[in-house]
Amino acid sequence: MPPKKRKGTSKKASRFPLFRALALAAVVLLTGLTLFLILRLPTRQANEAAAPPVAVKQSVAPRPSTTPTVPEQPSQPSVPLDTAQNPQSVEQQTPPHPLTYEAVADDFEARVRDADLAILNALNSSRQSDSVLRHRAVEARQYRGQEFHYQNLTLHLQDAFPFLAALERNLKQMLPDASLQTLDGNPRDLEISIQGQPTHHLFIPLASTPPKPDTSSTKARVVIIIDDLGESTKTAQRLANLPFPVSFSVLPFTTNAREVAGIARKNNLELLLHLPCEPQSYPKTNSGPGTLRVAMSPAELERTLAANLARLPEVDGVNNHMGSKLTQDKKAMRTVLAHLKGRGKFFVDSLTTPKSCVASVSASLGMDYRRRHVFLDNTAQKQAILLQLKKAEALARKTGLAVAIGHPHPATLAALEAWAATRDTKITICKAQDI
Repeated sequence: MPPKKRKGTSKKASRFPLFRALALAAVVLLTGLTLFLILRLPTRQANEAAAPPVAVKQSVAPRPSTTPTVPEQPSQPSVPLDTAQNPQSVEQQTPPHPLTYEAVADDFEARVRDADLAILNALNSSRQSDSVLRHRAVEARQYRGQEFHYQNLTLHLQDAFPFLAALERNLKQMLPDASLQTLDGNPRDLEISIQGQPTHHLFIPLASTPPKPDTSSTKARVVIIIDDLGESTKTAQRLANLPFPVSFSVLPFTTNAREVAGIARKNNLELLLHLPCEPQSYPKTNSGPGTLRVAMSPAELERTLAANLARLPEVDGVNNHMGSKLTQDKKAMRTVLAHLKGRGKFFVDSLTTPKSCVASVSASLGMDYRRRHVFLDNTAQKQAILLQLKKAEALARKTGLAVAIGHPHPATLAALEAWAATRDTKITICKAQDI
């Protein structure tokens, strides 16, 4: 007799395969989700690492991008060799930017330098060496509240007329508001004027051979400061190898500030802190991390200044990086200069504005006033820089002193190396602290 079927057996048997199928599907789903998360997570982390960090709100200014001035200036100079970036610094949690230097807005001296360049180009196009050009004198003059250097030049030319034709052509192209006129009807005695203001006297003697240089002694001194250092140790070493001393001005938040400062000290060169100071068009033109700003309280100014000095405590003195706005503010500059005086540091006014109050504030504090006279490389071309070096020499012969500021452009380094062989060795190249 066949066994009796048990009630419910077939129903349970039919449910078991269904349960097993559902469990298997759940396992497959969980496994797939786990694999997705494992594969997705590294990609997300990589994307987060590649994303630019969020800027941290802080009292010192972050860096933007630009391309001196040589800027709040009407035209930008070429980018210096050194480009400041220090990814470890909190102040630099925004993308680094090419360093710039600041020129005076509507700078009349910049137009005088354009006329200098027109003269150099005329010599070149008429196939004559710039060695035929001699500065007889350089004189500081004023035009609409701005200082410029009137130059008295002698050009010992084989043939004056191709040069003069080229010069007139260059002036029309580069300076439409400039004129070239003869004096007293003498075609070899000329004057360049810009906006009606005489800027250059050119004398072309009949004798084409330059006279022998004056060998008499002189007490003239020239200071050469190179700003914006702190990135390239190779550039710093090249400057240190020059046969005359240059002053290193190092930006405090650059990547290799300490190493560059060490090169200066090892070679017994003057070391300055290139202090970031607020320019007129800040923050459009950003002077970088550690910037001293007019809106800061005296306590904030002192804290920010102390933080800058703490990065390069061994500096001999300070000069301003940009600062056309800060150096006009007497209250801010009194705080800054009094702090520096208390630390035994001097200040060199880079003179990025004709309205600088540094001279008057220095006098009120009983501090010596030091200032820049010549910018070497607003036009970053070797021959143009050599002419500015000649201008500094001529100014030093007349007044006893010229302070020239340059930047680590390749053309500036090449010009300084060439100038070493041709410079007036009777003029002493000294440190800013010695003037």
